[in-house]
Amino acid sequence: MVTLFKAEWGSRAYGTNNEYSDRDLIQVVIEEPKYITGLQEFRAQHTSTAEQGSRSYAGDTDMVTYGLKKWAGLAVDGNPQVMATLWLSEFIHRSMFFEIFQENRHLCVSKNAGRKYLGYMKSQRMNMEGLKKGKTNRPELVHAHGYDTKFAMHAVRLGMQGYELMTTENISLPLRDGERDLCLNIRAGEVSKRECLDLIEELESRLESAIEASRLPETGDRDGMSSLLHTTYQRAWAFEELMELSKEFYDA
Repeated sequence: MVTLFKAEWGSRAYGTNNEYSDRDLIQVVIEEPKYITGLQEFRAQHTSTAEQGSRSYAGDTDMVTYGLKKWAGLAVDGNPQVMATLWLSEFIHRSMFFEIFQENRHLCVSKNAGRKYLGYMKSQRMNMEGLKKGKTNRPELVHAHGYDTKFAMHAVRLGMQGYELMTTENISLPLRDGERDLCLNIRAGEVSKRECLDLIEELESRLESAIEASRLPETGDRDGMSSLLHTTYQRAWAFEELMELSKEFYDA
């Protein structure tokens, strides 16, 4: 299977990692024909160096591997974490086939993507306030700062990134200096819970207004993305076949 790309994502891509951060990797592979033209299904694979059922800490590495079709579907649907990978500039591995997706990332930019950012942002705020699931999974942050500062940081980051996307059709990776510093200060507990909630409320309102005022299409261009997938699968499979024939020739 050809790897489309492999890279750091999450906090290290945003520039919001600190000494306690684990390492998050994403890998996207171009599935073999049997997964696309047949009945076999390529499912996303998650691996971690942390013990099963345990949180990841500094020194741990979590990796998710998506098939191209699944990754592209999430991206064109505006999934914030997945779509942002189209703006990555540093890679562990990057194949020639990824270029066409980065050149056409505008296919994923839509009002629906803005709404996804807003939804994820509100979810992080609810987690921060203890309104979702009834508890936090980072009690040490609550003990140290009075609230889960990581949930707060993510809510603020999503609000800023969503607004940037709606107004400039761009996602800055890593975050712009002032925005990154603000997120790191929140994560470190240097901003009170009340100040964070006020900021999040302001960012939610600003993002809602930006979505409403935007002239972007309502949804991502699924037909355009389908065309890119069709071309990429054809080229990648032909390339793999050529490489296999070359290997057989030189081994003969």
